[in-house]
Amino acid sequence: MCACSTPPDHLGTVMDFEQRKNDGDLDAVMELFADDPMLNFGPLGTISGLTDVRNILEYDLALNAHLELQACDAAGQEVSCRVVESNDWLRTVDIESIEYDENRFVFSEDGRIKAVHASLAAASAQSIGAAMAEFHQWATTTQPEAYSELFSEQGAFVYSGENAEKVLSLLRASRSNQDAGERSTP
Repeated sequence: MCACSTPPDHLGTVMDFEQRKNDGDLDAVMELFADDPMLNFGPLGTISGLTDVRNILEYDLALNAHLELQACDAAGQEVSCRVVESNDWLRTVDIESIEYDENRFVFSEDGRIKAVHASLAAASAQSIGAAMAEFHQWATTTQPEAYSELFSEQGAFVYSGENAEKVLSLLRASRSNQDAGERSTP
């Protein structure tokens, strides 16, 4: 008789993550994370701890984010995938989707997600950067008080479901203003 245990199915956990996140089941997604998770999203920085991870996932949920994980490969305690993401923020600025060249899930010994490292593809980073610069210019000029409410006293962007709704509202206003300006230009 063998007292062997079955090794964790990291690839299966990543597929569960994709499904649960796309279904909007935040509590079920959080069950997949270790007690001290870390997310590193290139230019957005590092998010650490269960509370901050939950906040960014709430932000994504409010934006109706949808992930498509492709070409996943499991090796040891890691799973790497190419990722395509779409959400309401992107659609509002006329970006169909963005791509991450690398999305690497790192697992703890107990089989839960310990870290996620993501790198935006260059074209996606450029598109987002241009849209963000345009939005920042509009918001600081026309809605400075509402825009400043999106940030902490230390100047860091606050990830939450409520903030996602505020961002979308401001972003839609900027696009409406831009569209109205284009219609009035001969």
